[in-house]
Amino acid sequence: MKIFISHSSKDIEFGNALVELLIGVGINGDHIIFTSNEAYGIPIGQNIFNWLKNRISEGPHVLYLLSPNYYKSVACLNEMGAAWIVENQQTMIFTPNFKLDSYEFQNSALDPREIGFYIDNQDRITGFIESLKEQFSISTNQVLINQRVREFIKTVEEIRKRTSKNDSSLGALKEKIKSTEEKKPLTKTIKENATNTASKNTSSSNSKGNKSVQFDQLILNKLTDEEILLFHYVMETGRFKLGTGWQEKHEIENIRTWEEVQELDSTLSNNYSKVLRKFEMQKLTRVSDVTSYDNPKELALLEDIQKEILDSSDEVISKINQVVENHVQTDFPF
Repeated sequence: MKIFISHSSKDIEFGNALVELLIGVGINGDHIIFTSNEAYGIPIGQNIFNWLKNRISEGPHVLYLLSPNYYKSVACLNEMGAAWIVENQQTMIFTPNFKLDSYEFQNSALDPREIGFYIDNQDRITGFIESLKEQFSISTNQVLINQRVREFIKTVEEIRKRTSKNDSSLGALKEKIKSTEEKKPLTKTIKENATNTASKNTSSSNSKGNKSVQFDQLILNKLTDEEILLFHYVMETGRFKLGTGWQEKHEIENIRTWEEVQELDSTLSNNYSKVLRKFEMQKLTRVSDVTSYDNPKELALLEDIQKEILDSSDEVISKINQVVENHVQTDFPF
């Protein structure tokens, strides 16, 4: 028998932690199906839907990693329905932010009366591992199992804190963007506010210095669309400090939310890491925060660049508008 972890790709961190726990207590990695990790996912050259259908029909033990993200995913609901029809053995595991009284859960194919457990409940995780001994080769070393469970709970708690913080920042960002009275590629209000701010930092806003000319030339002639879109993102949201390292994925989630509200395609979110590296190479940023191991986790645009952004010329604004218009999301008929 195999273990199939049915999950939303947005919950990959919880899923990876679960995989590490299962392997840590003795389950062979070849017996685990977890599609968000290439090592346990769909082989190259296979049709995704046929492969998943065949695996489910083989009768694996299905672990439902249930979360708000899960019930927003059509693919997850299809997996749930397929596994329910086959009547696989199943275990429901809830992410920390999952609500048991949610309408989706109470009215899904899964029976809400069946016992599941939260992923951060140490006693229930230990009991779950014990229950797997009937079907899988689990280590008989209880000390080892206890160690693996404690490590798992610690990892889950770290993930919970990060995702909770990210959810809060995403919500705040979405509200900030939606509160704008009318959506424009680059609003006149931003330009006016920028000019007012810049006037406090310079004695003359009517003349352009060498740095301003260089910045204009950079925007007009040197930067790619995705680089200009990052400047636009900074101008629209006021985020002069950008996540890097392990915080890149959180910044990308912020950008995806912004793109959704702005009705833009995913050019920037798909290329954020590359753009950030190019900004570093062009010396447009500096490290503004580091991890406990002294690795960069946040980059800030240089102060001179921030001032130039706030006091952009009409020509630069026109260029940014043009790029933004080119990346407005278009709906194609099927």
